[in-house]
Amino acid sequence: MLTRMGKVAEKWRKTVEPYFGFVADSGFTNVEVDDSSFWSLWVQFRSATAAIRVSKSNEFNRAEVELIRLVDGQVPPYPIWITDDRIDWVLLDNVVKVRQPHLMAEVAGHTGLGTAQVDEQLRFWAQVLRDVAGEFLGGDFAPMDEAAVFIRSQVAAHPQQVQVWIPSDAPPEADAKRADEVRGTVPPTVGVSVRRYRRGSASDR
Repeated sequence: MLTRMGKVAEKWRKTVEPYFGFVADSGFTNVEVDDSSFWSLWVQFRSATAAIRVSKSNEFNRAEVELIRLVDGQVPPYPIWITDDRIDWVLLDNVVKVRQPHLMAEVAGHTGLGTAQVDEQLRFWAQVLRDVAGEFLGGDFAPMDEAAVFIRSQVAAHPQQVQVWIPSDAPPEADAKRADEVRGTVPPTVGVSVRRYRRGSASDR
């Protein structure tokens, strides 16, 4: 099944499929595309239990691959925070960090959104998917779960934090009030700090 959205998304699908079309042999036959965001254009190959999303990221200036575990047959929302909940989205980079860390220098070199650069990145990531996370194609989520352990270790070493800014002339009690408001919108493991800024243009400071 193929779901289409826009000419740009269709062009991206045609760019990606020569490299990732092989996943259909493993049951990833539902193809979905999306070009609704300026920041990320993606094509997604979905099976009954998992999905592989291949994105052209304007935000990070590169092509990216994410492994996704479906929940009740659907792609779950992308997690904003890492919590005690199971991790169902994993960037393929993180699988490489865990299983083949010597490849990370090569990963870092694969950037740019020129035609030749993108083609080379897609070729690279397709091979990585086969070689480093191949069992994912057969329905085994071990690559994701191993990467999740690494992700949690990184969060433990660098706790998640929200920085809130308020005007310097706000009343003294505003810091605590704003911090409490924000804490009500994030998981309890996420820290909240408040800082103040001066009003006016830079030339007035």
